[in-house]
Parts: sequence; structure tokens; C-alpha cells
Amino acid sequence: MIKDIPNSDEFESAAKAQFDFAWDIVISFLITLDEAGQYADIEEEDEKAFWETARQRVLTSLIIAQQGVELAIKGKIVSISPYILISGNHSEWPKDKDGTGMSFSDFRSIDAQDLIKVHDNVHEENFDDGFSELFEKLRKLRNKAMHTVDTKLSVSAQEVVIILLEVHEYLYPDDSWVSTRREFLNDSPATQLFFDTDHVEGLVAKEFLTVFKLLTSSQVKRFFKIDKRQRLYICPECKYEGEKYEMIEPKYAVLQPNTPESEHLFCFVCGGLHQVSRANCNIDDCPGNVISDEYVCCCTCGESQD
Repeated sequence: MIKDIPNSDEFESAAKAQFDFAWDIVISFLITLDEAGQYADIEEEDEKAFWETARQRVLTSLIIAQQGVELAIKGKIVSISPYILISGNHSEWPKDKDGTGMSFSDFRSIDAQDLIKVHDNVHEENFDDGFSELFEKLRKLRNKAMHTVDTKLSVSAQEVVIILLEVHEYLYPDDSWVSTRREFLNDSPATQLFFDTDHVEGLVAKEFLTVFKLLTSSQVKRFFKIDKRQRLYICPECKYEGEKYEMIEPKYAVLQPNTPESEHLFCFVCGGLHQVSRANCNIDDCPGNVISDEYVCCCTCGESQD
């Protein structure tokens, strides 16, 4: 008898936890560099030394991300049948020595290089070529990082961020990575001790402001569904939440629709559609005319309009 048979939800949860762990690693470096740049000009040589010191940790984040992808694909296969994951000849299977059954985890699983093929054989909807190519690239990089100590092997934190956004989009197209990250922060180990999540929304705003500045317009359009080339405004809700954590200027909200008379701001981070009034800011040198109704602040300069 085979016992402890996993289900697809358990694989999905484990996969997303790996993605979150990988994100934790790279976003901490990106925020550290961003914060340092706000206080002083960083010399090119110093930035190079920073990333060289972080190189192995960033590679580790890539390995973790790849493990997450493998778990996610296994979860999709398990939704058809968990037994498809079992590999090897029957003669090589573990034996039930004491009559209590054999744990599913005792069986050898199919190799990572076969996951895409097996998935596409059992699912009606196959992975597209883009995901297959990304998976193969990731798998090879992961193998190099796991089995060699080549000092020339390097991947940037920005590349890992993009990879995480890509794989999450491919694997969970109906879920927002922003929401997934928020859920993990709200359920972090520290919250189990301190029961305090007041800082989470501000931290999410800070992280995705850093990522927003890092990505190209086409990448922002793809992953967050907004046009970075539009005039950008401060999200009043993210500003309010951010001030609980750290003073930031979350200027990544856009008018929706993008018209001179539009009375709504959309923010991809908090997910809100915020009511605004089209009135001139009361700060003399501010040209803004988009005022948050709820937070009574100018969404151009961030100043209170009371």
C-alpha cells in the first residue's frame, strides 16, 4: 500500500513557497542597493564588489526558483494522477517491510528533464514553447550552479526577478505575484510570534516600487498590465501604508482611463481603483491636478490638501 499521497494543492503551496524564498533573497539585495543609492553616489567599482559578494546567494535563489518550478509542474501532473510521478522499474520500488505501507516520498520521481513531456502527454493544454525554453534554460543553469564552482557562472538579481515573474505568470496566470507575495508576508514566521502585519502593505509597496523602477516598459506592461510610459502618480493608499513602514514615494499608479477628465487611479500593487478629483494642488510649485478623495492628498507631489 502506498500512503502519504500528495495532492496538487500541496505541490502548489510548496512551489509558491520556493518562489517566495527566492524572491526574498534577491529583493533584499536590490533594496539594499537602492537605499544606498539614495544617500550617496555608488561608485561602479563598489557596486561591482557588492554583486560579486552576493553572487553565490543570487545563484542559490536561482536554484530555489528552479525547484519551485519543478514542484509546480509536478502539482499539475498530480492533478491528473499522483502515480504518474513514480519512476523506475517495479523491481526497484521500495518494499513494505513491516506491513504499514510505503510512503509516496520513498519512490523515485521522474527526472526534471521529463516533466514537460509528461505534463503535455497527460494534460489537454500543453505548455507553450516559451515556457519550455525557459524551463530548459533554468534547468541547465541550476545544474551548473549545483554541480560546479565555476566563478564565471553568474546570474544577476534582476534576471532572477524576471524569471520569477515569468514562471509565475506561466504557471499561475490567474494569480497575481503581488498578491502571492503579500500572502506570504502576512503569514511569515515573525507574524506567528508578534501577531503584527501592519508593516506588510508598506513593505510590499517598497519591494514593488524597486522592481517597477528596475523593469522595462514592456516588462511592466506584461507582468503588471500598466503602461509605464503613461504619466505616473503616487498611489495614495500605498503612500499611507508605506509611511507605517518607511517613507517612500510609490509613484506607479496611472489614470484609468487615461484621459484628461479621468477620475480614477489604478494601482497594480494594492490593486485599488482610487477615486480622485481633478482640482489644482494647493502647493504653489506643484502642477498636479489629481487629488485623492479618500486620503485628501495630491497624487503628484504627495502633499496633504487639508
